[in-house]
Parts: sequence; structure tokens; C-alpha cells
Amino acid sequence: MSETTRISAATLAKRLGPPPANRGQPTYRVLADRIRSAVLDGRLAVATGLPSERDLAAGLSLSRTTVGAAYALLRDQGWLDSRRGSGSRLRLPTADGRSPARTGTAPARQTTTSFGAGGIFAWQDGVGWAGGAADAGDGSEAMGVIDLTTACLPAPEEPLAAAVAVAVTELTRYLRGDGYLPFGLPVLREAIAARYSAAGAPTTAEQILVTSGAQHAFTLVMGELSSPGDRVLIECPTYPVALDALRAHRRIPAPVGLADPSGDTDSGNAWDTDLFTATLRQTAPRLGYLIPDFHNPTGALMDVDTREKLVAAARAARTLLMVDESFRDVPFPGTAPIPPPVAAFDDSTRVLSLGSVSKSFWGGLRVGWIRAAAPLVHRLAAVRALGDMSGPVLDQLVVAGLLADPGPALSLQRSRLATGAAALQAALARDLPDWEPTHPQGGTSLWVRLPGPFATDLALLAPAAGVRIAPGPRFGPDGTMASYLRLPFTAGPERLVAGVSRLATVAGQAALGARSSLPEWLA
Repeated sequence: MSETTRISAATLAKRLGPPPANRGQPTYRVLADRIRSAVLDGRLAVATGLPSERDLAAGLSLSRTTVGAAYALLRDQGWLDSRRGSGSRLRLPTADGRSPARTGTAPARQTTTSFGAGGIFAWQDGVGWAGGAADAGDGSEAMGVIDLTTACLPAPEEPLAAAVAVAVTELTRYLRGDGYLPFGLPVLREAIAARYSAAGAPTTAEQILVTSGAQHAFTLVMGELSSPGDRVLIECPTYPVALDALRAHRRIPAPVGLADPSGDTDSGNAWDTDLFTATLRQTAPRLGYLIPDFHNPTGALMDVDTREKLVAAARAARTLLMVDESFRDVPFPGTAPIPPPVAAFDDSTRVLSLGSVSKSFWGGLRVGWIRAAAPLVHRLAAVRALGDMSGPVLDQLVVAGLLADPGPALSLQRSRLATGAAALQAALARDLPDWEPTHPQGGTSLWVRLPGPFATDLALLAPAAGVRIAPGPRFGPDGTMASYLRLPFTAGPERLVAGVSRLATVAGQAALGARSSLPEWLA
């Protein structure tokens, strides 16, 4: 279940983009197809309320008869529910393409994916992955199954080893105490606060709570500052583990689609401030979850103007924003400085910053943090102590050492990412030229648009070719985005190239299988 908002004609026009060249189809059918495509791509969330026929006709400079015919076609195909006095709302058709209102049946249950014990970041089909290396015929059998589901780098070995050595020495200073520090190690809190201050968001150590990673921070905030049944605004697509946590805790996602998901992602244009503002105003979510810095999975970077406007909109709606900054430290070498943290545009009342070292240094360092007003940090620390008491002192000392001199480690990690992105993009251009990847300036993954809605079929076939991938529907709340997949570039270049080569061997089969099994409304 998800909640969203009613949009204006101007906002709908922006979500649809420019009309395609007329290929002989009636204008009403072209409009209906554009709306349907926007739903499937995630640009329009399921349950979005559409403008009235009169308003949309004026907004698109079409006749009301044309818009009425488009809405009627969408209703007949099961994409639109219309009720007198309530307007029209988008939906997904049932398997036979008809609306539940006319068939008297409930919508077909969406197939969902889940994480299993084999790896919480791996997309699985409920049975498990094929084990062992597959013969992909590309000379790379010795690599085994190539996992392209996890967007995390290996550790920067030399800088990390040096930090561990220093941390072990410093640990002796703490051995006479009890080791319980529910707020986090003071030296680490100071280091994190200093980084925020240097980036343009003045911060004291009292505003920092150290956690066991960003996901721990997310669930801690969500559990304490919202209740079951509360709405939580999310981007669509978004980080799937956060989405799982919302569902597990019975929060209601209020998705807002990002614009141009397969276009240029080096600007803040992916976020439509008008749509976000309308969603905040009309649905009044208790919390919002945003990833503004090299967004996961699209790689988009939010610009300064958008950050300022979204904070103002959250303040007006009395919504608390959880801003995930896990990717903030991984721009590619040579890129322009990224904008200040979102907290720089807040007065410490509407923005809670979540961070970790998992993406920048190593996922094995389970250290993250929350930046918030000091009274809220005390409240969250009290709740945190009920669960895990405090984090490991040695890990925090290691991270404090890395943050004291982050240059060597970050230089290595950023270079790895830039090299991986270039290798992955080149391999896609060579082996799968009809796929459309994003071109981010940082982060850990590409968001790839396929030439058809076969991402799930491809994810099911890929293990047989020796590769694992995460399909687009895994990154949204309603089963759409079947024409997209996320490809991380955190593996070595040779594995990325081999992975694309393996995907190319089954891409055609996946596309054919998807077309043969699709209901008529999606084909």
C-alpha cells in the first residue's frame, strides 16, 4: 500500500516530457500511452491523482474531448479509477487488463522480491541463486558467479591497516572503563561534527549520535519518530533496504518519482520541487527519506536550489527529513565540489542527517551516525541503548583515525569508482548498445534503462549465465520500473566487463520471455 498526492496539469506535463513524433496514432491514444509509460517508468507513482479533464486540456493545449478520450481509454484498460467527486487516480491493471471495479475482483498480487540468508543485498527469486560458476563462454569461468547486486567497494587496504594499527595502540586508553558509550566515542563525534562544520553546516559533537551504520540510523529514527500507519515520503526509485524497513514496520510509503531517470544525472533536475512540495502539503507525511548525494540507484546529485526549496517545503508541512548522505564522500576525481549538506539549509528542526563509512571506506566497518538537534540526539541515544547499548570502541577508533586523514583512503576509493564506471559504460556501449545507462559524476552504480520491460526476467535468467543483478521493481513500492536495473561499478573492471558480456548472452532470451508472458495491457 502506498499514499501519494493529486498533481496539477503543469506538474503532469513535466512528468510526461515532450510528446513523441506523431506516428499516425490519434492524439488521445498518444496521451494515454504517455501517461501509462510514465507509470511504468516510476515517474508517476501508482495512486497519483490526475488533474481534471478541463485542467489537463488547458495545460497541454489539447481539446477537452481529447483528454476525456485518453482518460476513458486508461479506465477501460484498467490504468485509471474515476469516481464522481473524487477525480481520477492511477492504478495498475489486473492480469487481464481490467479494472477491479468492473470485474469485482481484487487486483492481482504483485510479485515481490525478498532478501535471504545468502546475502541481504542480493535480489532473489524465493528459491536461491544457482550455485557455482557458470560456463558463460566468455573465457571468464574462473571468476565464478559475478555479483552485481551489492554497491560496496573492497577496503582500501593500506590506509585501513595503518588506521587499525594506530587504533589498537590507542585502545589501551579505554580499557580501564566499561566500554559502554551509547552516544559514541567522543573523539569520533568530534571528528564527524568537524566535517559537517567544514562542509557548511556548523555542528557540535553534542549533535552527533554514532550508530552501527546508516541503516541502523534509519530504523532508529523511523521507529522513534513515527508510528505504524504513518506516511513516509520516499523517492522513486529508492534504496530497497530502506523500503523493506518501512514495510516491515508498517509505515506507508508516499513515493515521488524522479524525473528523467535515464538522463543526465549531474544536476538537481531529477527532483521536481513542485511535485515534492505538493506531496508534502497534501499527504502530510510524518517523515521523508531523501538521498541527495549521488542518489542510490540513479546517481543523481541534488543542486543547491533544490536542497533549499525542499527544506522549506518540509518546514511548511512539519515533516522531518531523513537525509541519507552515505555517498557524499565518493565523487569522482576532478569533479566540481558538491553542494553543502542539506542540513546547511535548516535550523536544526527539520533535517536529520544520516551517514556512514560503508560506501566511502568499507562495509565491514559498521559505523554510521545521525546529526540532529542535541535534545533529539539524547532521545535517540536513550532508545538506541535499549537495543544494542553502544557500538564497538575499536571500530570507532579506526574510523576516527581514517577521518583524521581521509585523503589516502578516499583518493583510492574514488579512483576505483571512476575506473569502474568508465569500464562498465564502455562494456555496455559495446555489448548492449540499446541499453541506456546514466552518466553520474560519483556514487557507486548506474541506473540502466532497457529497451523493454524485461528486467525481472533478466534477473531470473542471469544466474544461469554466471551473474546476479537487481531489477528495477526492487527499487520501488509498487512493481513498476520493469524497464530498469541497477548495475554497480564497485567490482574490478575485468569483472564488470565479464558481467556485461554474460548479460548479453541472455538479454535477448529475457526480452522474448517477457514479451510472451506479459498481459496484453503491458505488451
